[in-house]
Amino acid sequence: MTDVARPVRPRLSAEAAEHLHRLMAGWQLIADLAFADLLLFLPVDATANFRIVGQLRPYTARTLYPADLVGEVVSPTWHPYVERAWREGRRLASPEPIFIDAEAVRVETVPVRHRGDVVAVLSVESPETPARPTGRLEASYLGAADALLEMVAAGTFPFGEAHDPTASPRVGDGLVVLDASGRVEFASPNATSAFRRMGTNALPLGQPLPQRAAIMVAEAMAGRRPVEAEIEADGAVTDVGIVPLLRGTGRRGALVLVREVTELRRRDRVISRREATIREVHHRVKNNLQTVAALLRLQARRLGDHPTAVAALEDSVRRIASIALVHETLTEEFEGAVDMAEVAGRVVRMLEGSLGREDVRIELRAGSVPVDAAVATPLAVVLNELVQNAVEHGLGDGPGTVAVELRGGGGDPVNLEVRDGGGGSSGPPAEHREADGGGLGLRLVRALVEEELGGQFTLTSSPGAGGLAAAVIPVPERQG
Repeated sequence: MTDVARPVRPRLSAEAAEHLHRLMAGWQLIADLAFADLLLFLPVDATANFRIVGQLRPYTARTLYPADLVGEVVSPTWHPYVERAWREGRRLASPEPIFIDAEAVRVETVPVRHRGDVVAVLSVESPETPARPTGRLEASYLGAADALLEMVAAGTFPFGEAHDPTASPRVGDGLVVLDASGRVEFASPNATSAFRRMGTNALPLGQPLPQRAAIMVAEAMAGRRPVEAEIEADGAVTDVGIVPLLRGTGRRGALVLVREVTELRRRDRVISRREATIREVHHRVKNNLQTVAALLRLQARRLGDHPTAVAALEDSVRRIASIALVHETLTEEFEGAVDMAEVAGRVVRMLEGSLGREDVRIELRAGSVPVDAAVATPLAVVLNELVQNAVEHGLGDGPGTVAVELRGGGGDPVNLEVRDGGGGSSGPPAEHREADGGGLGLRLVRALVEEELGGQFTLTSSPGAGGLAAAVIPVPERQG
């Protein structure tokens, strides 16, 4: 075979690459309508070869390619229609089936245009079927696929905005094909059923859709872009997507994809009500904790002649406030998890305002640290105790900085480190306090970290470097 001429192949621009990404985001519609596998080819620099950069299997037919072909490099002799579509810039269909792995395959290659330039080649490949009359549904599907492939070759599909296929109805959910005037040419049984649940008994040929859907069709055709919305009628909720079929500067018709989602929306509402109830519970718990803290503050004022009792009550107030901060966070964003970094920031601000030490700085270093709500509450108390311990025993009466570092979370253990600058004079070194079992605060920390959370806690100090309190919380085991 003679060598194939190598046309100039400009490097793919960022805009062209984004166009291909949008194509691969929305090409499931083409695969399902064409009953075909889709392969996307890009030329390999300085060669006549092409690389497969995208692959999609149809939901409406069996796939020809169970294996992953992305990354494979093919030569023009292996797939001559790809090279010709690239070079000639037009759609090409094999006049006879091509045998791939001993199976007869129908192949059509389509140049993918962006701003008038061919930037890739799309190969549409489906099994050869025995000669038989084509049913109305199959013919309508194939006609719609042909219209979309014509738009790919013209550069009008994909549309200018990204398309999320997971959020849109699929062909098998229900399909209505409209002509250029917005009148029904074909309606699948599933689509007819979906409209019947909304109070429309039939979708007769040659007639427009019901009013709300017809308005969406007019909007999609006028704007030359897809339109999606939920239509609720007669107690049924239907997800409706309109895809205009364009031809040059005019319009060829539209595809209406419908999916009945009544039960799904009912479940969403139930979940929303449950989440609202849980938020309200957290809000009330927070308010009750704040009330308890306020009562303890009043009690502390009455004990002005008993400084030890006052200090104990103030410590209790800060512990309760730390727990209240977790519930406050859960009232704002309930997802079954808490960003411990946000809670830690609130605890630090609370301590800076309640310790009454202008000469003490608390520095927090933390990225996002997602943890379960059951971990956040004891961990907030642990943080509160360790910072107070660092201020009281690490810094003593002198000025200084307490550094707090929080990392991990998600699928990783949570690491909390609280470090003081040393030089404190109001208590024994950290290791001595640890050997003596510590005061109530340290005993509480050890109980929460090791017994409740199943982690490890250490408290050490070194001359000139101050004390370091470290807690490591393992990833909670999933309840099966």
